Amino acid sequence: MNNVTYAKVCGGVGLVWVLGLLFVPPFAELVEQLMLLFLSTNAR
Repeated sequence: MNNVTYAKVCGGVGLVWVLGLLFVPPFAELVEQLMLLFLSTNAR
């Protein structure tokens, strides 16, 4: 995969991720819960 294709794929995934967080509340809640779980299990 060349650099242009890689940049397009990363940009597309990033755009879908942001739009999902903004416009799909269950997806945003799931991401929030997973982040809290990760942070609480790795806190020292």
